[in-house]
Amino acid sequence: MISKEKIDQISKDILEKSSVTFENGSTVFGLLAYKILSDRQKAIKPVDENESKDKIGYYIEPNYLFEKVAQRARTNSEKWYEAFQKFAVTNPLLSDMFTSEYTRLGEIKDKSLEDYLTTCDFTRFSVTESSLLIDELLENCFSDHKMMYLWDAPKQMRELIADILNSEVKTGKVSIFDPVAMSGSLLLTMKEKFQSIVELYGEEFSPDLFRLSKMNMLIHGMDTRTIHSNFVEGDFLTNKHFEGNSKFDIIPMTPPFSRYWDANPELLNDPCFSEVGVLPPKSKADYAYVLRGLQHLSEDGTMAVMLPTGALFRSAAEGEIRKYLLEKQKIHAVIALPQGARNFTGIYTVLLVFKQKKSDKVLFIDASRDGVKNATRLKQNFLTEAGFNKILHTYRNREEVDRYSRLVSLDEIRENDYNLNIPRYIDTFSEKKIDVEATMSSLSAKQKVIETSKKEMIEFLRNLDTPEARQAIKAVSISE
Repeated sequence: MISKEKIDQISKDILEKSSVTFENGSTVFGLLAYKILSDRQKAIKPVDENESKDKIGYYIEPNYLFEKVAQRARTNSEKWYEAFQKFAVTNPLLSDMFTSEYTRLGEIKDKSLEDYLTTCDFTRFSVTESSLLIDELLENCFSDHKMMYLWDAPKQMRELIADILNSEVKTGKVSIFDPVAMSGSLLLTMKEKFQSIVELYGEEFSPDLFRLSKMNMLIHGMDTRTIHSNFVEGDFLTNKHFEGNSKFDIIPMTPPFSRYWDANPELLNDPCFSEVGVLPPKSKADYAYVLRGLQHLSEDGTMAVMLPTGALFRSAAEGEIRKYLLEKQKIHAVIALPQGARNFTGIYTVLLVFKQKKSDKVLFIDASRDGVKNATRLKQNFLTEAGFNKILHTYRNREEVDRYSRLVSLDEIRENDYNLNIPRYIDTFSEKKIDVEATMSSLSAKQKVIETSKKEMIEFLRNLDTPEARQAIKAVSISE
């Protein structure tokens, strides 16, 4: 068994060796995935292609295993492109996982990452241990200058979303669809947390992230045919890879905040928007994701969407959309998270929970004060363990807790003009008790220090005995 400490160290070493390749976004993950997959095949020692595909879902020809390619690539980096092309031909269901985007490997002069990976032996790594390595690398690859994975939710937020959505899932088969799959980590967290048999589906519009999600799924041991059939590259807001009648039990979503989108007026003919009567503004696609997501939510389904706090109170079209959602009783809960809950943003965020079944009251939870600073990512806050568990307990029991949570009627929300800003419903103000005697004592002590300092300064100025010093003594005397 590979220790967690060993996996952490490999992740750190890869980051140290990747100063150049991270500029190419997904290149480092492409190389690492290829190495893990090569070693996984070496570990099972298949007698032929059929046995390899039967046991692990893919096959790499012996002459194209990682070490062989790395050796040839020392003199010609285009050998990686050749290897990825060969992988696509041999594994047609994964043909778009490694693509011509990697021709940029030829521009990379620093070979330290390739050299390091050549020294690594992943043949003893189980699927779980390989998966943990990828998870650790994804979690730690953020920096202020390289933010390819900026919008991918950090591990704690993924676990919170999964735990909330798992609260009311019955036993049996559950379909889960992430319309903004990114690295696929949120879906994999859902799979890990759910006790039910799950069917995962995903869509991602970034080609780099789509490839990464497929690598991630394969390394986590997902069936190759499932990856091929259930995951698509496309823009959830405009493409129709998943038809409107495709329904899912669970929809977790962490869309990019306030993304610009093509709010074409013709979309008002789309059933997704026609009943609402307005489109979200072009500069903010937040509610476009919400409305499109509800279109794919099953009759008993639940959806959780992480959005910027502004989505709770912005007016105009977004105000009309909130009114529609509230009057249809789709909003089940509004959960305020600590500032910086999403990686490398100082933005306050909320988690909105939607249900197709009507909710007669909206549960408001204010967990915005339950965060602690991340020592290495200063713009990010973590929920404390107590804060994390308090959210789950309060949500699952729909409890009202003084200055923390409230069940609010639609009538009260109407009175607030459908504004969901949490301070309108939860009073978090607490009067500070002032110890007058202690305060006066502190002020008196500070005053004595000031007087002593003035006397010392005047004595110092007198010893100087210059026109400037005498002028300064007069100024101090006047101020007294």
